[in-house]
Amino acid sequence: MRITHLATTLADGAGIAARRIHEALHRAGDDSRILVRDNQATTVATVCTGTPLPGRRERLSRHLPWLGNFAQRMQYRIGRELAEAARHGSWELFSPPFSRCRPERHDWVRTADAVHLHWVAGFIDYPRFFASQRRPMVWTLHDQNPGLGGFHYASDLVANPRLSTLEWDCAAVKQRALAGHPLVVVGNSAWTTAAAEKSTVFPAGTRFETIYYPLDTEAFAPIAKPAARTALGLAPDGLVVGFASASLTNSRKGLADLIAALELLVENRLDEPPITLLSFGREPDAALVQRLRLRWVHLGHLDSDTIKRAAYSAMDCFVVPSRAEAFGQTAIEAMACGTAVIGTDVGGLSEALDHGRAGRLVPVGDVAAIAAAIHQLADDPVTRAAFADLGRKHVMARHDPLQCVRQYRQLYHELGQPARG
Repeated sequence: MRITHLATTLADGAGIAARRIHEALHRAGDDSRILVRDNQATTVATVCTGTPLPGRRERLSRHLPWLGNFAQRMQYRIGRELAEAARHGSWELFSPPFSRCRPERHDWVRTADAVHLHWVAGFIDYPRFFASQRRPMVWTLHDQNPGLGGFHYASDLVANPRLSTLEWDCAAVKQRALAGHPLVVVGNSAWTTAAAEKSTVFPAGTRFETIYYPLDTEAFAPIAKPAARTALGLAPDGLVVGFASASLTNSRKGLADLIAALELLVENRLDEPPITLLSFGREPDAALVQRLRLRWVHLGHLDSDTIKRAAYSAMDCFVVPSRAEAFGQTAIEAMACGTAVIGTDVGGLSEALDHGRAGRLVPVGDVAAIAAAIHQLADDPVTRAAFADLGRKHVMARHDPLQCVRQYRQLYHELGQPARG
Protein backbone atom coordinates (compact mmCIF):
# COMPACT_ATOMS: atom_id res chain seq x y z
CA MET A 1 0.00 0.00 0.00
CA ARG A 2 1.02 3.59 -0.60
CA ILE A 3 0.80 5.40 2.72
CA THR A 4 1.31 9.15 2.97
CA HIS A 5 1.87 10.61 6.42
CA LEU A 6 1.28 14.32 7.06
CA ALA A 7 3.13 16.06 9.89
CA THR A 8 3.91 19.69 10.56
CA THR A 9 7.49 18.91 11.58
CA LEU A 10 9.78 16.00 12.34
CA ALA A 11 11.30 17.84 15.28
CA ASP A 12 9.98 17.71 18.86
CA GLY A 13 8.24 14.71 20.41
CA ALA A 14 5.27 14.41 18.05
CA GLY A 15 7.47 14.72 14.97
CA ILE A 16 9.92 12.13 16.28
CA ALA A 17 7.03 9.74 16.95
CA ALA A 18 5.59 10.28 13.45
CA ARG A 19 9.02 9.66 11.93
CA ARG A 20 9.41 6.43 13.91
CA ILE A 21 6.01 5.13 12.80
CA HIS A 22 6.87 5.99 9.17
CA GLU A 23 10.32 4.38 9.42
CA ALA A 24 8.92 1.21 11.01
CA LEU A 25 6.50 0.84 8.09
CA HIS A 26 9.22 1.72 5.56
CA ARG A 27 11.65 -0.86 6.99
CA ALA A 28 8.89 -3.49 6.96
CA GLY A 29 8.53 -3.00 3.20
CA ASP A 30 5.55 -0.65 2.97
CA ASP A 31 5.55 2.25 0.51
CA SER A 32 5.48 4.85 3.27
CA ARG A 33 6.14 8.53 2.57
CA ILE A 34 5.99 11.47 4.94
CA LEU A 35 5.03 14.97 3.84
CA VAL A 36 5.94 17.76 6.24
CA ARG A 37 5.68 21.52 6.43
CA ASP A 38 9.09 22.00 8.08
CA ASN A 39 11.79 19.39 7.46
CA GLN A 40 14.84 19.56 9.69
CA ALA A 41 15.56 15.82 9.50
CA THR A 42 17.46 15.53 6.23
CA THR A 43 18.51 11.91 6.89
CA VAL A 44 14.96 10.51 6.84
CA ALA A 45 14.08 8.62 3.66
CA THR A 46 11.13 9.56 1.45
CA VAL A 47 10.41 12.94 3.03
CA CYS A 48 9.14 15.96 1.16
CA THR A 49 8.44 19.49 2.34
CA GLY A 50 5.25 21.13 1.06
CA THR A 51 4.64 24.80 1.88
CA PRO A 52 3.09 26.73 -1.04
CA LEU A 53 3.52 30.49 -0.96
CA PRO A 54 0.43 32.63 -0.33
CA GLY A 55 -1.17 34.47 -3.19
CA ARG A 56 -1.13 38.25 -3.61
CA ARG A 57 -4.61 38.71 -2.12
CA GLU A 58 -3.69 36.56 0.89
CA ARG A 59 -0.51 38.58 1.50
CA LEU A 60 -2.46 41.81 1.24
CA SER A 61 -5.20 40.54 3.59
CA ARG A 62 -2.65 40.14 6.37
CA HIS A 63 -2.40 43.92 6.49
CA LEU A 64 -6.00 44.65 5.48
CA PRO A 65 -7.95 41.82 7.16
CA TRP A 66 -11.36 43.03 5.97
CA LEU A 67 -10.30 42.01 2.44
CA GLY A 68 -9.80 38.39 3.49
CA ASN A 69 -12.13 35.45 3.58
CA PHE A 70 -13.73 33.97 6.69
CA ALA A 71 -10.57 32.06 7.69
CA GLN A 72 -8.35 35.12 7.35
CA ARG A 73 -10.77 37.31 9.29
CA MET A 74 -11.01 34.69 12.03
CA GLN A 75 -7.23 34.40 12.24
CA TYR A 76 -7.03 38.15 12.66
CA ARG A 77 -9.55 37.87 15.49
CA ILE A 78 -7.60 34.99 17.06
CA GLY A 79 -4.37 36.98 17.03
CA ARG A 80 -6.10 39.98 18.60
CA GLU A 81 -7.83 37.96 21.34
CA LEU A 82 -4.73 35.92 22.20
CA ALA A 83 -2.67 39.09 22.52
CA GLU A 84 -5.24 40.55 24.89
CA ALA A 85 -5.59 37.33 26.93
CA ALA A 86 -1.82 36.86 27.24
CA ARG A 87 -1.75 39.59 29.89
CA HIS A 88 -4.04 37.55 32.13
CA GLY A 89 -3.10 33.91 31.56
CA SER A 90 -0.74 31.47 29.89
CA TRP A 91 -0.97 28.43 27.64
CA GLU A 92 1.45 26.31 25.67
CA LEU A 93 0.01 26.61 22.17
CA PHE A 94 -3.13 27.81 20.42
CA SER A 95 -3.36 26.59 16.82
CA PRO A 96 -6.20 27.88 14.61
CA PRO A 97 -7.78 25.31 12.25
CA PHE A 98 -6.51 27.22 9.21
CA SER A 99 -3.36 27.19 7.12
CA ARG A 100 -2.03 28.67 3.92
CA CYS A 101 -0.37 25.31 3.14
CA ARG A 102 -2.07 23.02 0.64
CA PRO A 103 -0.79 19.48 1.21
CA GLU A 104 -4.00 18.15 -0.38
CA ARG A 105 -2.63 19.25 -3.76
CA HIS A 106 0.54 17.19 -3.42
CA ASP A 107 0.79 14.07 -5.59
CA TRP A 108 1.71 11.98 -2.54
CA VAL A 109 -1.69 12.78 -1.03
CA ARG A 110 -3.62 12.49 -4.28
CA THR A 111 -2.16 9.04 -5.10
CA ALA A 112 -2.11 7.54 -1.59
CA ASP A 113 -3.99 4.39 -0.70
CA ALA A 114 -4.05 5.60 2.91
CA VAL A 115 -3.56 9.11 4.29
CA HIS A 116 -2.18 9.13 7.82
CA LEU A 117 -2.38 12.38 9.78
CA HIS A 118 -0.17 13.15 12.75
CA TRP A 119 0.50 16.49 14.50
CA VAL A 120 -0.70 18.79 11.71
CA ALA A 121 -1.29 22.13 13.49
CA GLY A 122 -0.51 24.95 11.07
CA PHE A 123 -0.10 22.50 8.18
CA ILE A 124 -3.62 21.53 7.11
CA ASP A 125 -6.46 23.96 6.62
CA TYR A 126 -9.40 22.02 8.08
CA PRO A 127 -12.21 23.29 5.80
CA ARG A 128 -10.16 23.08 2.62
CA PHE A 129 -8.26 19.86 3.37
CA PHE A 130 -11.17 17.69 4.44
CA ALA A 131 -13.41 19.02 1.66
CA SER A 132 -10.82 17.67 -0.79
CA GLN A 133 -10.68 14.14 0.69
CA ARG A 134 -13.01 11.32 -0.28
CA ARG A 135 -11.04 8.50 1.30
CA PRO A 136 -11.10 7.33 4.92
CA MET A 137 -8.07 8.42 6.93
CA VAL A 138 -6.08 7.39 9.99
CA TRP A 139 -5.22 10.12 12.47
CA THR A 140 -2.64 9.45 15.20
CA LEU A 141 -3.09 11.86 18.11
CA HIS A 142 0.05 13.14 19.81
CA ASP A 143 -1.85 15.58 22.01
CA GLN A 144 -5.48 16.73 22.41
CA ASN A 145 -5.52 19.47 19.76
CA PRO A 146 -7.44 17.60 17.01
CA GLY A 147 -10.34 17.06 19.43
CA LEU A 148 -10.21 20.62 20.81
CA GLY A 149 -10.55 24.02 19.13
CA GLY A 150 -7.17 25.73 19.31
CA PHE A 151 -5.64 24.59 22.59
CA HIS A 152 -3.47 21.49 22.69
CA TYR A 153 -4.44 20.36 26.20
CA ALA A 154 -7.79 20.71 27.92
CA SER A 155 -5.95 21.96 31.02
CA ASP A 156 -4.99 25.11 29.08
CA LEU A 157 -8.67 25.85 28.47
CA VAL A 158 -9.46 25.31 32.15
CA ALA A 159 -6.67 27.75 33.06
CA ASN A 160 -7.79 30.37 30.51
CA PRO A 161 -11.61 30.62 30.64
CA ARG A 162 -11.61 34.07 29.00
CA LEU A 163 -10.68 32.30 25.75
CA SER A 164 -13.54 29.79 25.95
CA THR A 165 -15.65 31.46 23.24
CA LEU A 166 -12.70 31.55 20.87
CA GLU A 167 -11.92 27.91 21.67
CA TRP A 168 -15.52 26.86 21.00
CA ASP A 169 -15.66 28.79 17.72
CA CYS A 170 -12.49 27.06 16.50
CA ALA A 171 -13.91 23.69 17.58
CA ALA A 172 -17.08 24.44 15.57
CA VAL A 173 -14.97 25.08 12.45
CA LYS A 174 -13.30 21.68 12.91
CA GLN A 175 -16.61 19.97 13.60
CA ARG A 176 -18.14 21.32 10.37
CA ALA A 177 -15.05 20.36 8.36
CA LEU A 178 -15.01 16.80 9.70
CA ALA A 179 -18.78 16.19 9.52
CA GLY A 180 -19.55 12.95 7.73
CA HIS A 181 -15.90 12.17 7.07
CA PRO A 182 -14.85 8.58 7.90
CA LEU A 183 -11.97 8.61 10.38
CA VAL A 184 -10.01 6.16 12.47
CA VAL A 185 -8.58 8.12 15.40
CA VAL A 186 -5.58 6.48 17.09
CA GLY A 187 -4.51 7.57 20.54
CA ASN A 188 -0.86 7.25 21.56
CA SER A 189 -2.15 6.09 24.97
CA ALA A 190 -5.44 4.84 26.36
CA TRP A 191 -5.74 8.21 28.12
CA THR A 192 -5.43 10.11 24.82
CA THR A 193 -7.97 7.80 23.18
CA ALA A 194 -10.46 8.23 26.02
CA ALA A 195 -10.12 12.02 25.85
CA ALA A 196 -10.72 11.92 22.08
CA GLU A 197 -13.84 9.79 22.51
CA LYS A 198 -15.32 12.54 24.70
CA SER A 199 -14.69 15.23 22.09
CA THR A 200 -17.60 16.70 20.14
CA VAL A 201 -15.31 17.58 17.22
CA PHE A 202 -15.03 14.09 15.72
CA PRO A 203 -18.09 12.97 13.72
CA ALA A 204 -20.49 10.22 14.74
CA GLY A 205 -19.20 6.86 13.63
CA THR A 206 -15.55 7.72 14.20
CA ARG A 207 -13.59 4.63 15.16
CA PHE A 208 -11.13 4.97 18.07
CA GLU A 209 -8.10 2.77 18.69
CA THR A 210 -4.96 2.89 20.84
CA ILE A 211 -1.56 2.07 19.34
CA TYR A 212 1.55 2.77 21.38
CA TYR A 213 4.63 4.41 19.86
CA PRO A 214 7.26 2.11 18.36
CA LEU A 215 10.82 2.24 19.69
CA ASP A 216 13.92 0.53 18.34
CA THR A 217 15.31 -1.12 21.47
CA GLU A 218 18.56 -1.94 19.69
CA ALA A 219 19.21 1.75 19.00
CA PHE A 220 18.03 2.54 22.56
CA ALA A 221 19.82 -0.07 24.65
CA PRO A 222 21.85 0.11 27.87
CA ILE A 223 25.50 1.13 27.83
CA ALA A 224 27.62 0.48 30.91
CA LYS A 225 27.29 3.61 33.05
CA PRO A 226 31.04 4.17 33.52
CA ALA A 227 31.57 4.04 29.74
CA ALA A 228 28.58 6.33 29.06
CA ARG A 229 29.77 8.86 31.64
CA THR A 230 33.30 8.81 30.27
CA ALA A 231 31.97 9.43 26.75
CA LEU A 232 30.07 12.48 28.02
CA GLY A 233 32.89 13.81 30.19
CA LEU A 234 31.07 13.09 33.47
CA ALA A 235 32.65 11.95 36.72
CA PRO A 236 32.25 8.21 37.29
CA ASP A 237 30.89 8.62 40.82
CA GLY A 238 27.95 10.55 42.28
CA LEU A 239 24.26 10.43 41.41
CA VAL A 240 23.20 11.56 37.92
CA VAL A 241 19.58 12.72 37.65
CA GLY A 242 18.26 13.14 34.13
CA PHE A 243 15.71 15.35 32.37
CA ALA A 244 14.94 15.87 28.69
CA SER A 245 12.46 17.88 26.67
CA ALA A 246 12.43 19.41 23.22
CA SER A 247 12.18 22.77 25.01
CA LEU A 248 13.34 23.16 28.59
CA THR A 249 11.36 26.39 28.85
CA ASN A 250 8.04 24.56 28.27
CA SER A 251 6.32 24.89 31.66
CA ARG A 252 4.11 21.84 30.92
CA LYS A 253 7.22 19.63 31.13
CA GLY A 254 7.73 20.54 34.78
CA LEU A 255 11.45 21.35 34.85
CA ALA A 256 10.81 24.02 37.49
CA ASP A 257 9.30 21.33 39.75
CA LEU A 258 12.39 19.15 39.31
CA ILE A 259 14.68 22.09 40.10
CA ALA A 260 12.64 22.81 43.25
CA ALA A 261 12.88 19.14 44.25
CA LEU A 262 16.66 19.14 43.82
CA GLU A 263 16.90 22.36 45.85
CA LEU A 264 14.90 20.66 48.58
CA LEU A 265 17.43 17.83 48.69
CA VAL A 266 20.24 20.39 49.07
CA GLU A 267 18.40 22.28 51.82
CA ASN A 268 17.83 19.05 53.76
CA ARG A 269 21.44 17.95 53.17
CA LEU A 270 20.29 14.94 51.23
CA ASP A 271 22.52 15.60 48.23
CA GLU A 272 24.92 12.79 49.12
CA PRO A 273 26.21 11.21 47.03
CA PRO A 274 26.81 14.45 45.06
CA ILE A 275 24.06 15.03 42.50
CA THR A 276 24.57 16.09 38.89
CA LEU A 277 21.61 17.15 36.75
CA LEU A 278 22.10 15.92 33.18
CA SER A 279 19.69 17.29 30.57
CA PHE A 280 19.21 17.76 26.85
CA GLY A 281 16.86 19.82 24.70
CA ARG A 282 16.68 23.47 23.72
CA GLU A 283 18.41 25.78 26.17
CA PRO A 284 16.95 26.19 29.67
CA ASP A 285 15.97 29.50 31.21
CA ALA A 286 19.08 31.30 32.46
CA ALA A 287 17.41 32.13 35.78
CA LEU A 288 16.86 28.42 36.48
CA VAL A 289 20.49 27.63 35.68
CA GLN A 290 21.73 30.31 38.08
CA ARG A 291 19.32 29.20 40.80
CA LEU A 292 20.37 25.55 41.02
CA ARG A 293 23.13 24.84 43.56
CA LEU A 294 24.12 21.55 41.98
CA ARG A 295 26.26 20.70 38.99
CA TRP A 296 24.16 20.96 35.84
CA VAL A 297 25.44 19.49 32.57
CA HIS A 298 23.24 20.46 29.63
CA LEU A 299 23.96 18.73 26.31
CA GLY A 300 21.79 21.03 24.19
CA HIS A 301 19.48 19.85 21.43
CA LEU A 302 20.34 16.29 20.36
CA ASP A 303 19.45 14.91 16.93
CA SER A 304 21.56 11.78 17.36
CA ASP A 305 19.92 8.73 18.93
CA THR A 306 23.45 7.46 19.67
CA ILE A 307 24.19 10.44 21.91
CA LYS A 308 20.73 10.22 23.49
CA ARG A 309 21.44 6.58 24.29
CA ALA A 310 24.70 7.52 26.00
CA ALA A 311 22.96 10.29 27.96
CA TYR A 312 20.14 8.04 29.20
CA SER A 313 22.63 5.28 30.07
CA ALA A 314 24.77 7.72 32.08
CA MET A 315 21.82 8.58 34.35
CA ASP A 316 20.97 6.81 37.59
CA CYS A 317 17.38 7.97 37.33
CA PHE A 318 15.41 9.93 34.77
CA VAL A 319 12.65 12.27 35.92
CA VAL A 320 9.56 13.21 33.89
CA PRO A 321 7.80 15.81 36.10
CA SER A 322 5.18 16.78 33.51
CA ARG A 323 2.05 18.72 34.48
CA ALA A 324 0.21 17.46 31.37
CA GLU A 325 1.31 14.67 29.05
CA ALA A 326 -0.39 12.62 26.35
CA PHE A 327 2.15 9.84 26.68
CA GLY A 328 5.82 10.39 27.61
CA GLN A 329 8.20 9.35 24.84
CA THR A 330 11.37 10.32 26.72
CA ALA A 331 10.28 8.00 29.54
CA ILE A 332 10.28 4.91 27.33
CA GLU A 333 13.60 5.95 25.73
CA ALA A 334 15.20 6.11 29.18
CA MET A 335 13.60 2.81 30.22
CA ALA A 336 14.88 1.12 27.06
CA CYS A 337 18.38 2.29 28.02
CA GLY A 338 18.12 0.59 31.40
CA THR A 339 17.53 3.67 33.52
CA ALA A 340 15.03 3.88 36.38
CA VAL A 341 12.29 6.46 35.71
CA ILE A 342 10.31 8.72 38.03
CA GLY A 343 7.21 10.25 36.43
CA THR A 344 4.16 12.20 37.46
CA ASP A 345 0.86 10.34 37.49
CA VAL A 346 -0.73 12.39 34.72
CA GLY A 347 -2.33 11.70 31.34
CA GLY A 348 -0.73 8.83 29.44
CA LEU A 349 2.55 9.06 31.37
CA SER A 350 1.41 6.51 33.93
CA GLU A 351 0.86 4.06 31.05
CA ALA A 352 4.44 4.62 29.88
CA LEU A 353 5.56 3.45 33.35
CA ASP A 354 3.07 0.56 33.31
CA HIS A 355 1.04 2.29 36.03
CA GLY A 356 3.94 2.30 38.48
CA ARG A 357 5.11 -1.27 37.89
CA ALA A 358 8.04 -0.25 35.64
CA GLY A 359 8.87 3.08 37.30
CA ARG A 360 7.97 5.27 40.23
CA LEU A 361 4.90 7.51 39.96
CA VAL A 362 4.43 10.69 42.02
CA PRO A 363 1.54 13.18 42.21
CA VAL A 364 1.55 16.04 39.69
CA GLY A 365 3.32 19.17 40.95
CA ASP A 366 4.32 17.53 44.25
CA VAL A 367 7.88 18.80 44.68
CA ALA A 368 8.36 16.99 48.00
CA ALA A 369 7.27 13.68 46.45
CA ILE A 370 9.70 14.13 43.54
CA ALA A 371 12.53 14.88 45.98
CA ALA A 372 11.61 11.86 48.12
CA ALA A 373 11.52 9.55 45.08
CA ILE A 374 14.97 10.72 43.92
CA HIS A 375 16.38 10.28 47.44
CA GLN A 376 14.84 6.82 47.82
CA LEU A 377 16.27 5.60 44.51
CA ALA A 378 19.66 7.15 45.35
CA ASP A 379 19.74 5.15 48.59
CA ASP A 380 18.45 1.92 47.05
CA PRO A 381 20.52 0.61 44.11
CA VAL A 382 18.62 -2.70 44.23
CA THR A 383 15.30 -0.96 43.48
CA ARG A 384 16.98 1.16 40.80
CA ALA A 385 18.26 -1.98 39.12
CA ALA A 386 14.86 -3.67 39.39
CA PHE A 387 13.09 -0.68 37.78
CA ALA A 388 15.76 -0.59 35.08
CA ASP A 389 15.21 -4.27 34.26
CA LEU A 390 11.41 -4.13 34.40
CA GLY A 391 11.33 -0.90 32.42
CA ARG A 392 13.35 -2.26 29.52
CA LYS A 393 11.28 -5.47 29.40
CA HIS A 394 8.09 -3.40 29.42
CA VAL A 395 9.27 -1.25 26.49
CA MET A 396 10.42 -4.27 24.50
CA ALA A 397 7.03 -5.93 24.94
CA ARG A 398 4.73 -2.96 24.36
CA HIS A 399 6.67 -0.79 21.90
CA ASP A 400 8.02 -3.35 19.45
CA PRO A 401 8.10 -1.67 15.99
CA LEU A 402 6.86 -4.84 14.25
CA GLN A 403 3.84 -4.95 16.54
CA CYS A 404 3.11 -1.31 15.70
CA VAL A 405 3.44 -2.07 11.98
CA ARG A 406 1.01 -4.99 12.24
CA GLN A 407 -1.57 -2.84 14.02
CA TYR A 408 -1.39 0.00 11.48
CA ARG A 409 -1.37 -2.38 8.52
CA GLN A 410 -4.56 -3.93 9.83
CA LEU A 411 -6.19 -0.50 10.02
CA TYR A 412 -5.08 0.46 6.51
CA HIS A 413 -6.37 -2.77 5.00
CA GLU A 414 -9.66 -2.61 6.90
CA LEU A 415 -10.18 0.87 5.48
CA GLY A 416 -9.71 -0.59 2.01
CA GLN A 417 -8.13 1.06 -0.99
CA PRO A 418 -10.57 3.72 -2.20
CA ALA A 419 -10.33 5.32 -5.57
CA ARG A 420 -7.69 7.97 -5.82
CA GLY A 421 -8.72 11.50 -6.58
